[in-house]
Amino acid sequence: MFTLLHSSTIKTISIVTLAVSILGLGACDSKSNSKPDNNTNQNTQQTTTPKNLTPQFVDVTSLTGVDFISVCGEENKDYVIEVNGSGVALFDYDNDGDLDIFFVNGSQLPQPYGSGVPNPAPSDKLYENLGNFHFKDVTDKAGLTEEAWGCGVTVGDIDNDGFQDLFVANYGQDALWRNKGDGTFENITLSAGTTDPLWGASPAFLDYNRDGLLDLFIVNYLDFDPKTVKRRGTDPNCQYKGQPILCGPIGLPPTPCTLYKNLGNGKFEDVSTSSGIRKVKLEDATYGLGVSIIDANNDGWIDIYVANDTRPNLLFENQKDGTFKENALHMGIALNDEAIAQAGMGVDTIYMGEREIEDLFVVNYEDDSNTYYKNEGNGFFTEMTTPLGLSGPCFKFLGWGTFFFDSDLDGDQDLFIAQGHVVPQANQIRSSPGYNQPNKLFQYKDETFVDSSRDAGPGFEVILSSRGAAHGDLDGDGDSDIVINNIDGPATILMNEGSPKHNWVAIQCQGTTSNRDGLGAIVTLRAAGKTQRRRIKAGASYASHSETVARFGLGSATAIESIEISWPNGEKESFPAPKINQKVTLVEGKGTKK
Repeated sequence: MFTLLHSSTIKTISIVTLAVSILGLGACDSKSNSKPDNNTNQNTQQTTTPKNLTPQFVDVTSLTGVDFISVCGEENKDYVIEVNGSGVALFDYDNDGDLDIFFVNGSQLPQPYGSGVPNPAPSDKLYENLGNFHFKDVTDKAGLTEEAWGCGVTVGDIDNDGFQDLFVANYGQDALWRNKGDGTFENITLSAGTTDPLWGASPAFLDYNRDGLLDLFIVNYLDFDPKTVKRRGTDPNCQYKGQPILCGPIGLPPTPCTLYKNLGNGKFEDVSTSSGIRKVKLEDATYGLGVSIIDANNDGWIDIYVANDTRPNLLFENQKDGTFKENALHMGIALNDEAIAQAGMGVDTIYMGEREIEDLFVVNYEDDSNTYYKNEGNGFFTEMTTPLGLSGPCFKFLGWGTFFFDSDLDGDQDLFIAQGHVVPQANQIRSSPGYNQPNKLFQYKDETFVDSSRDAGPGFEVILSSRGAAHGDLDGDGDSDIVINNIDGPATILMNEGSPKHNWVAIQCQGTTSNRDGLGAIVTLRAAGKTQRRRIKAGASYASHSETVARFGLGSATAIESIEISWPNGEKESFPAPKINQKVTLVEGKGTKK
């Protein structure tokens, strides 16, 4: 989020804008560039004629029973706490075989800084999947009601009991919810020791030390106190393109990241300092918003990538001894290719094509391109945003949640971006698309990404200010659906109608020596002479959690040739090829070691 610009930054952005415009990349198509109607929520179930090569997404929110409304401060956004919004998680909390939905909610500031916390206070919400895109609010029944200002969420089985647990990063003390296995959750934050008081943005479960227990990493944003921060309109320095806006993040105290080591028995130890996570000087790289795990140097050990707001991004390189070394600048993933720190929000990783190393993608502020970093395999990345077609179509927009997924099950991973401006004052800026913005779908075709948003069905005509987003198969038909948490408004649930229809397989990894969720595992599949890879991971996107399943599109292939899993502990196993068009669970130790 970029709310206070120095003159040097404005000059740089102006130069970049001019250069991109000359190249014909600075503007989207006429439909995307026009200012949307910011008071319209096109919540329609009407379908369009299926396109030849584009899946059709339909907004089915009003039919699902999901009535979640995000609350995040006041309408005018006078303070920075009011603009980041919250995330969403898709996971099977009751182990009945389908994905349930958990939304994180915010709150409002007390008087005189805001209108006060409403009664009843806003709460996070859990919706049970009843099948056929029908959901039921089971928040109270599950014991998940919490009066907190929430932001991010991650999911993982912290005690390897077969039931996924939930962690919510808040403004203030976070919340760790243990899944009791009977449809209810228990808040074990105090007993577990995960009492981080900082403003958490995006968390992620991971097993960084390969001991079979899920550890916890939290990206924190900044130190905010309404008593010391000037309200919007009272500081002439807090302006953007002539509009008085909130103050921050620049000028406000930053906060470091947090790492908890899982000790077992529901206990965690704060190892942020001893692990090296907090050796990063706050003045060098801070204001964290997004996180994704990645094996950046391909040594088999999990590293951690952090997208920062207005500051260089971070890469915590795993030293294999329980410690980390920050190495983003050396690897070429701290800045863009013009050596400029951007304003990163959401982030995801991808095994592009048949490559065995992971690339990175980060979404940024408006009047700037998002950034695709290609892993060269030698400990260094190069930016490939423009050659891959990802520079121009989003240059005027502001991205938040993002993820790679195979939207049409053709065997190539596509890209989703949730978009929305930071401040409603953008509606008064002629060069801005406005506060509410359309989301984006890019399909991967002929070694480049093509903006297919206009052809992807009426679901992509919904125009709100989106924040967290996640993907998963909500109806069991094999393709991935999308759930979006929109700030100060209703959620959006997009059903993937699956046109064109292709074959698929979904692999659920179950660890025995490794963590039970298999988080960190790499699934390699070969079909029709083509190799695909997926990493099982928590976190990613922005403040959100997608299904922890390796979902592969097979196109017209009718059989799988081979499947191999590289488990988080470093062991590799091959498994008999399953039948297509089904979800299967592969258990560590049941395959053939390689």
